[in-house]
Amino acid sequence: MYKILVIEDDNFLRCNISELLSSEGYIAEAAENGKIGLEKARNIIPDLIISDIMMPELSGFEVLEELQKDPNTAIIPFIFLTAKVERENLRKGMNLGADDYLSKPFDLENLLLTIEARLKRKEDNKRQLTAMQEQISLKVPHELRTPLMHILGYSEIIEDEEDIEQIREMVKKINASGKVLQDHVEKLLLYQKLVIAQSKKGYINNKTRSTINEDSVSAVISKLPVSLKAKERVNIKVEEQTIAINEGFLAQTIKELVENALQYSDPESPVFVMGYTSSNLYIITVSDSGRGMSANEIDSISAYNKFGEGKLFDQGLGLGLAIVQKIAELHGGSLTIKSELNKFTTCEVALALN
Repeated sequence: MYKILVIEDDNFLRCNISELLSSEGYIAEAAENGKIGLEKARNIIPDLIISDIMMPELSGFEVLEELQKDPNTAIIPFIFLTAKVERENLRKGMNLGADDYLSKPFDLENLLLTIEARLKRKEDNKRQLTAMQEQISLKVPHELRTPLMHILGYSEIIEDEEDIEQIREMVKKINASGKVLQDHVEKLLLYQKLVIAQSKKGYINNKTRSTINEDSVSAVISKLPVSLKAKERVNIKVEEQTIAINEGFLAQTIKELVENALQYSDPESPVFVMGYTSSNLYIITVSDSGRGMSANEIDSISAYNKFGEGKLFDQGLGLGLAIVQKIAELHGGSLTIKSELNKFTTCEVALALN
């Protein structure tokens, strides 16, 4: 049975909503102002919060801001009730992480439909997080253990090694394994952050803008492992443009797409990176003539699911395309993949200009 907290200073409205929720089988909790509502939310951890905006003690915005600081309450779906529908209020609430709005006066049936939709989404997100946790418990320990064993093994050998050249070679291998381990951990943390962000808001309302051009793409690619021969293999043709995404997410998107293309294609074959404006979108495509993907593999993009796993003994968490997909969706964009087995793969990311 779902528990819903109603924070509303209007006694008549608060009682009406609470009675309606109780009659529909929900457990209704109520608070007459923002301060009491915040305390109750922290104590009972409701499944959903319905809150007025303009209230004594603490406003609805302030309540939401405080709840966002605590991991235990940050993911609670939050619906605002407001008599003010000005764009400024709507924008502020969405930036803070509000899930929905209902303008007063509102239809009670519409309120119930909104609640049902938000609770359903919460359950969907919960299942996704549970699946991710299960994948982590099965897959991640092995992928983290492999480079760690290399680090420990070579470091133990070094203790008894006297040949300076041999020691240098082993130090290089330790360093390489350390970088693999670092990459795994950073990808894991980033993916978890993206999943949580998507489960709460579904998108990122980010005012940050980044410029993409051939130099910025080259800078990202230059940091890829030397073994991938990125400098020799990658061909860049990118139109300069400013797009609605921060530099970190943009760089991560390019890195994952290009790294995948280099990793899963012939080590001597070229990879093509293109960028161009189309209407109000900026399109980034990365193409290779590698092993390709089946339709089922494309349809099942998910974390920790490497394409063609079991066919090749390559390392990796399988997070690359899943991270790109999350970044694109969180910025109101999309990831599209076209591929034929043993022929080619083209990944296309569409991002908003504004």
